[in-house]
Amino acid sequence: MSPSSDSPSPPPLGRTAIRPAWDTLPGPVRQAIAEQLPAPVTAVVNQGGGFTPGIAAQLRLADGTAVFVKAVPTTHPLVGTYRHEGHIAARLPLATPAPRLRWTGTTGGWVVLVFDNVEGRHPDLAPGSADISGVVNAVAAMSQTLTPCPILDVEPSSTARGDWLHGWDLLVHDMPHDLGGWERRHLNELVKAETVWKAHADGPALVHGDIRPDNLLVTTGTRTGTDAGAPVDGIAVVDWARASRGAFWQDVADLVPHLIMAGHTPAAAEACLAAVPAWQQTDAGVLTSYAIAYAGYWAWASRQPAPPGVPHLRTYQRHAATAAIAWIRHRADGISPIP
Repeated sequence: MSPSSDSPSPPPLGRTAIRPAWDTLPGPVRQAIAEQLPAPVTAVVNQGGGFTPGIAAQLRLADGTAVFVKAVPTTHPLVGTYRHEGHIAARLPLATPAPRLRWTGTTGGWVVLVFDNVEGRHPDLAPGSADISGVVNAVAAMSQTLTPCPILDVEPSSTARGDWLHGWDLLVHDMPHDLGGWERRHLNELVKAETVWKAHADGPALVHGDIRPDNLLVTTGTRTGTDAGAPVDGIAVVDWARASRGAFWQDVADLVPHLIMAGHTPAAAEACLAAVPAWQQTDAGVLTSYAIAYAGYWAWASRQPAPPGVPHLRTYQRHAATAAIAWIRHRADGISPIP
């Protein structure tokens, strides 16, 4: 599966969702949030990034600081991920390169998370970008900060991620007419291989589970929250909604399809990670299975109806599937056979 010449390009990372504005929150909810802040709100910048339809807004405060607010109704299907993110963020070690959670709670039928704001931009992962080494080093360094797992009551990766990270088993029962020839020829092998990684997913670390450019910020040197939290200069990792307890190679390997989407060949994308111990120490067949699982998930998900408020999600997933399929073809042909 690959985008045709007239397939839409992935949207800019800051304009991937159609989110409700801050002022659409019920007044009592906004008041409850304001009571948790050290100063009155003087300005609001609504955000349009990410792939969920909840409210996301930067609030600038009268004391010169700023916070970042996420909120979703308690009736929304994704409310569990917001609660999970709050649970994780409240317990991250201070050395974690992540924004500090100031407050989370349920009020007026909404789940709300309030973070210190981190000023920055999403990294450029294109070939030759100076951001690549910083991203790779920051992700690799998290393995030290987050091992052993600092949160005891977090689900293991084999189930937390394994329950959704697959798709060839779904496609084989309802094969799309536009499925690529290579995928068709190898479909039965792909179905068998896409679960191999799960037996190697559990481990001693806290795994972010969703490392991609729009969950990373190259920080600019201005901290607008407290002294604890994300670094003044470096990479901040946001959105811990899919965190689990497992083997850290998963967060490292998650970079590969996004490097490919940014213009790298699969071989060049893997070369960016060659010096990372978690990558070096992981069995080649496990990495191949993981690539297959992601390709299957994206290939299946991209063919589903677009969820409300996130019109660009399926376009992103189509491009991600293309990148992941290129990755598994590279590994199957040149590095490690399909397990």
